[in-house]
Amino acid sequence: MSNQNQIENNEQNEIDNHIEMGEALERLKANKDFQKVVMKGYLEREVLNSVSLLSVPQISEQGKRSGVMEDLISASNLQYYFGMIKNFYEGATNPVLSDDEMTAMEAEGEA
Repeated sequence: MSNQNQIENNEQNEIDNHIEMGEALERLKANKDFQKVVMKGYLEREVLNSVSLLSVPQISEQGKRSGVMEDLISASNLQYYFGMIKNFYEGATNPVLSDDEMTAMEAEGEA
């Protein structure tokens, strides 16, 4: 297999992976249990509880504020990960074409 073919194969595998991950995330988000446990339970309720704890004087006095912040960072990282999956999926299923690619597609359409 030539290097060019290997590169194209790797790129196609990456695109396929993005599509699979995006479709899996959509199925998860449609799942009522996932919505209840992760989206509402963790990413909404627990995050709100953690934010509320930041203003409690005893949390700061006991040096537990950094632990609460770590919880918030974890939730933020999970949301960021979901967003990355969504963005990669959208890019794989509806790519933005370069000017050269657009010109080539238009030329093929005229042929």
